[in-house]
Amino acid sequence: KAPFPPWVPPSNLREPTMADETDVDAALIIRPVVQNYAWGVPGGGSTSLVARMANAPPSDGTPFAELWMGTHPKAPAVVLGAGAGGGDVEIGEFLAAHPSFHGKKVLDVFGLQLPYLFKILSVAKALSIQAHPHKELAERLHARDPNNYPDANHKPELACAVSRFEGLCGFRPLPEIVKHLHEVPELHGLVGPEAASSLAAEEPG
Repeated sequence: KAPFPPWVPPSNLREPTMADETDVDAALIIRPVVQNYAWGVPGGGSTSLVARMANAPPSDGTPFAELWMGTHPKAPAVVLGAGAGGGDVEIGEFLAAHPSFHGKKVLDVFGLQLPYLFKILSVAKALSIQAHPHKELAERLHARDPNNYPDANHKPELACAVSRFEGLCGFRPLPEIVKHLHEVPELHGLVGPEAASSLAAEEPG
């Protein structure tokens, strides 16, 4: 087993070549982190792809919702056997010690953190509605309140369905939203009269 390459300051990194890859272990075992959100598929590995991918045993009702593989501070993945003395190490720490695994282009733009968070989802019911900030707002929120906003990045997302899946994207046309606000008192009360009036004023004609 060849040793991992020594730490090299990012400014001195060059573009990795095939010759570099022969000097290191090209394949590493990563242990992802499971998120047990309420909308996940219950039943462990017998019913949930997330649970199977995480090698989780069957469970009684525990929802397996997301499998995270990345450096996100909320749930960083772990590289097995790659730490000091052959122990496990968080993937962010591993990449900091071995930046050539990034490649120079990624380091120049994103530094030592992975520029994405890879997830696998097992969805049993509707997910909670989320509003993600754009990059500039994410940076301001993170600087002001890092405990509640641990990530300074925006959240562009790419989804690929590996089984039958139905999703919603975007919003209803404005006239339909205004119509429902008039016809559904519960929705009008949830939105509030000020916001409802503001939307109605935006409707063409």
